[in-house]
Amino acid sequence: MEGTFTEEEKVEAEKDFQFLVEKGLDNDAIVKRFDCVAEKYDKMQAIHGNSLQKWMAESLAALYTHNRKSVSILDAAAGTGLVSCEMRKQGFLHIDGLEPSERMLEQAKKNNLYERYICDILADKTLDIADDTYNIVTVVGLSSEIFSTLPIKAFEELVRITKSGGHILMNHYDYIFQRDVLRANLAILEDRGLWKLEDKQIKPNTAHGFTGHLHVYNVL
Repeated sequence: MEGTFTEEEKVEAEKDFQFLVEKGLDNDAIVKRFDCVAEKYDKMQAIHGNSLQKWMAESLAALYTHNRKSVSILDAAAGTGLVSCEMRKQGFLHIDGLEPSERMLEQAKKNNLYERYICDILADKTLDIADDTYNIVTVVGLSSEIFSTLPIKAFEELVRITKSGGHILMNHYDYIFQRDVLRANLAILEDRGLWKLEDKQIKPNTAHGFTGHLHVYNVL
């Protein structure tokens, strides 16, 4: 969704953004807020010029230069399917979406953006996904409050469902990757030999004026 937006639309988009990133909310409250803005979400992202999704798709394309049509992907913060749109432009077809907000997934379903729609959340729990299912798992712009405090079990689940030799890619704003819990958990999995940081990229002004970080992990 591109175009010229009025000042009123920009103000509304900023209010919606602040509504979603308010600190101190638990997971249930955050998911309910995403339910509330689901129908306006794509427009909000367009107004703020969010390039995290396109950046992720381009990074995947650089990593997987051949046989993209046969690669299996889980978009583990699917939202309305903005990442899937960008991945499909790069020739990736087999994409499942994991998203806790039913209304966000409903928006993705309208455009037939995933093969499987999984209404669930990354947390201290086991996902209803078999071991070694995907070549790639992506986490793009997951709620900052959820992402920065993800328990170690959530990362173990991402590794479990990814094939050995596959990749887990995560991008977000730079300040999110500086959060103590997130930094510690990412390092713990590497220390345990579950994955290895293969690449780290930095991109200025990915959205809202923030610098973005992208981490690429190779699953061992």
